[in-house]
Amino acid sequence: MRIALKLALAFSLAVGSTAHATSFANRGLGLGIGFMKLFTDDSSVPDWAAPLWLEGSYYAENGFDVYVRIPLALAYVKIGAPTTSGAGIVVATGGQAGVRYLFLEESFRPFVSLHLSGIYVIRPTQQGTIDVGSNLLAGPGVGAGMEYFVGDSVSLQLRGFFDWFIALNSPQRFNLGATLTVATYF
Repeated sequence: MRIALKLALAFSLAVGSTAHATSFANRGLGLGIGFMKLFTDDSSVPDWAAPLWLEGSYYAENGFDVYVRIPLALAYVKIGAPTTSGAGIVVATGGQAGVRYLFLEESFRPFVSLHLSGIYVIRPTQQGTIDVGSNLLAGPGVGAGMEYFVGDSVSLQLRGFFDWFIALNSPQRFNLGATLTVATYF
């Protein structure tokens, strides 16, 4: 009986020392692709954009994660817009800086987010200059999504977001979009 007890104790110590909980690093870097639809009556604002996102994040504590996302996008301007060609594909950039709350902190992580968002459309006017003021859209936004870890340090993230670009003395502008991101944590 003593030998069996000693063997059981030794086995449980050996197995217990190799078992561990899944743990993720605090910093993340990701690359994603997405689509955004802009809603406005202003013909100088792009109708849609297809951004490539670079994302950096830091897990703070208690389910809160801070992030910065920078897009480089190809955007489509409608016919009749004040560009050199009147319409077509233009380049846009900008960013989102915000915080997200993770409902779970395991391999599957649903979340909601709150951020400040901005889009800068690089578009020359008919005179060949760039009008900085009318090419910048900025405002608050919200998002929701899910992240799934496919390995200890690699995740896939699907995110949807809505932005309200504040406009004074002009038509209101809204943005609805989604991205798929691959991130690594270190």
